[in-house]
Amino acid sequence: MKHILKICLALLLIIPFGCSDDDTIQVVPQAKKFELSTPNASSIVLNYEYPDNPAFTIVWVDDITGADSYTIEMSTEASFDTSITLGSSSSNTFTMPVNEFNNALIEVAPNAYEDTSIYVRVKAEETTSNVISLNVVTYPEENPVIISPDSTFEVVLSDITENENALAVEWDDPDFSVDTSAEIDYYIEIAVAGSNFVTIETLGNTQDRVLESTHGSLNEAALNLGLNADAASQLDLRVRSVIETTSNSLERISDFITITVTPYETALPPVIYGVGAGMPNAGWAWDTPQEFILQGAVYSGNVLLSPDNDGNFRFFAQQDWGPISYNFPYYEVRGYTIDSNLVNALDGDSNFQFIGTEGEYLLEIDTENKTITLGPPIIGPNCEFDQLWLVGAGVPDAGWGWETAVQLPCTGAGVYSGNVTIQNNGGADNNFRFFTTEGDWGSGQNFPYFEGEGYTIDSNFTNALDGDSNFAFTGTTGEYFLSVDTVNKTIVLDAAQVNCEFDQLWLVGAGVPDAGWGWDSPVELACIGAGVYSADVTFANDAFRFFTTEGDWGSGRNFPYYEGEGYTIDNNFVNALDGDSNFQFVGTPGSYTLTMDTVNKTISIQ
Repeated sequence: MKHILKICLALLLIIPFGCSDDDTIQVVPQAKKFELSTPNASSIVLNYEYPDNPAFTIVWVDDITGADSYTIEMSTEASFDTSITLGSSSSNTFTMPVNEFNNALIEVAPNAYEDTSIYVRVKAEETTSNVISLNVVTYPEENPVIISPDSTFEVVLSDITENENALAVEWDDPDFSVDTSAEIDYYIEIAVAGSNFVTIETLGNTQDRVLESTHGSLNEAALNLGLNADAASQLDLRVRSVIETTSNSLERISDFITITVTPYETALPPVIYGVGAGMPNAGWAWDTPQEFILQGAVYSGNVLLSPDNDGNFRFFAQQDWGPISYNFPYYEVRGYTIDSNLVNALDGDSNFQFIGTEGEYLLEIDTENKTITLGPPIIGPNCEFDQLWLVGAGVPDAGWGWETAVQLPCTGAGVYSGNVTIQNNGGADNNFRFFTTEGDWGSGQNFPYFEGEGYTIDSNFTNALDGDSNFAFTGTTGEYFLSVDTVNKTIVLDAAQVNCEFDQLWLVGAGVPDAGWGWDSPVELACIGAGVYSADVTFANDAFRFFTTEGDWGSGRNFPYYEGEGYTIDNNFVNALDGDSNFQFVGTPGSYTLTMDTVNKTISIQ
C-alpha cells in the first residue's frame, strides 16, 4: 500500500500546471549558416626565407550544404567576376604554405613588396560562403629578363670615343611594375665567357631598368678580366638584382647573354722615341732617337727642335718603324691641346711639324690632362716628384714620424737615390714605407703598391705583412745606396756611395733665410752619392754663399768660383756683384730642391 502511494505522488509532481493556454514556453531554433571566419591576421607579409610555413589558415561553419568537399577561391575583386582556385578541403579548415600562396598571388598581383587587397571565399558545389578580405605583401619569384642587347652584339672599343656610350643594357622585372615603390638595386656584371662568373667586373648599378656603359669603362672592365687588346673576345653579361629586407637581402639573377668585345690597349710604354728632321739630334734614323720617359702619366725630355728640312718628326713606342707610332692626328682626334709651335706636317704620314725658333725645349706629353707642351729645358734631374720620403722604424734616422723623415731625392730621369741607413732588428723594427708628399700619410706607397706596378724589388726587402703591408728589411743593418728607378721599375740596394769631396756643403746668407749670415743655423746640402749634393732649401731674393767647412768663412765658394769651374748654373741664380761676388737668388721666393752635381757640373733647382 505504501509503495502505491509513493508512485502516485511522483506522478503528481511531473504533471504540468498552467494558468492559461497562453502561458506555454516556446524554444526558437538557431538559424543555419555557411560562414567563413576571418583569419587571426587580416594583413599578411609573406617571407621567402620560410617557404613551407603556413601563410594563413581559414575556418568556416557549414550548417546548410552537408558537403564533404569544399573549394577555396580567391579574387582581386569583391564581386568575384574573375577568380582563381587556391585549393580544396574535406574539412571546415584550409591552410596554405607561403610559397604556394605567393605563387598564386604573383599571377594576379604583379607588384611584389606592395600591399595587395585580395578576397577569399569557400564554395560547396553551387553554394558560396561570405567573402573576407586580406591585405598581402608578396615577394618576387621571377628573375630579371634582359631585353637588349642579345648575343649577336659586337663592339670594337676605341679610346678616341672613350666617353661615348658603347653598350646599353635594358631589362624587365616581371614581378614589379615600372612604377613600383620597392627599392631594387640592379648590377650589370660581366665575366669571361664560359667562366660561370667566377671572376666578375661590374659595369655599374642603378634602380632604373637600363644602364649605359662608355667605351672607356667597358674597356677597363674587359682588360681587368684579362682580355687581350685589339682582339675580339666574348664576355657573358647578366643582371643581378638585390633587395634589402629587414632580415636579409633577396638576390635574383637573370639568364646571361654572350657579347663580343674588342678592347683597346691602355698600358703606356715606359719610353717613347722621337725621330725626324725636326729633331736634328735624331734625324730619320734609329741610331740616336730622342727618348721621352714616362713619369706618372707624363712623357718628358729635353730635345733640340728645328724647323729646317720640313721640321717634321714622329713618336714611336719602340725603337723601330713598327708596329706602333703616334703622329699628329693620333693626338688630335683624342682631344689633346697641342702647343702652337707644333702643327700637322700634312705629309704622307701626317707627322708633327715644328714651326718655332730652333732651340732646346722641354717637351711634355701629358696623357692624363691631354696636352703636348713645349717649355724651357730642365737643367738637372727630372722626376715626377722632387723627392720621395722614407718613414718607419726600419729607417732609424726617420722613425715613425714626420719630424725627421728621410729624403730620397730625384737624381736622374725618373730615378730617386741616396745613401740611407736601414736596420733589421726583427719584427716591427725593420719596417718602413715610401711617401710622395711630406707629412701626408695618405701618400704612402707600400710593398704591394710597387709589386702591383711590376717592380723588381731587391731581395733584402719583403712584405712586412703588418697592418699596412710596409716594406720589411731582412738584410744586415747598415748604410746602403738605395735607388728607386721609376722608368725601369726597380728598387735596388747597393753599397753606400761616399764619393763626394765633402760629406756636405753649407749655405749661409740672407738669400737662405733659414740660415742668415751666421753659423748658428747654416743650411746643410748633403752628399747623396756620385758627387751629388742635394737638399730642400728655402730661398729669398738676396745673397748667399756655399762653404765646404762649417764655421769656416775662408772655405767659401762664390759665384765666380763655380763659373770658372765650368758649371752650368740655374738661371734663377746670378752674381750678386757685391764685395764677395756671392750667389743671388732672383727667382720666386719659396722652397726648392737644390742639387749640385760636381760630376756633370750643374747647379739646379726644382
